[in-house]
Amino acid sequence: MRTIEAVTDVAASPQRVWEVLTDFPRYPMWTTYIRELRGRAEVDTRLRLVLGPPDRKPYVVDVPVLEATPGVRLAWAAVIPGAAWLPHAIYTGVHEFLLAAQPDGGTRLTHREYFSGLLARLVKEGPRGGDEGFEAFNQALKRRAEA
Repeated sequence: MRTIEAVTDVAASPQRVWEVLTDFPRYPMWTTYIRELRGRAEVDTRLRLVLGPPDRKPYVVDVPVLEATPGVRLAWAAVIPGAAWLPHAIYTGVHEFLLAAQPDGGTRLTHREYFSGLLARLVKEGPRGGDEGFEAFNQALKRRAEA
């Protein structure tokens, strides 16, 4: 299994972090990689993400929400753009945000994407810049939640 992960401590409650994380229409105000996110943080719904750095042509993915537990975990299926048809034995991915309450009232935010299946085993590294992109997203969310 391949994993990309960034962990950030946020000086805000898990509920506040959840509010920022699931306020999809405001994403363009504070994060650059996810240019647009449409949908609802509810299981059995789909999210439409427009992704990519500002200096490149974006790509669009539609993903199912796997879990949406307020203040705890938001997860959706991770897909390869244009290859959502791949069988699970070939490729499976999950993109998740875990929120853990800290004793000081803050939140430990774990932002992770993991991949499994034959295709994931053949790839030696995650997406180029994945770790840095996850860290940048976490830092932007932190600034927004702490404001």
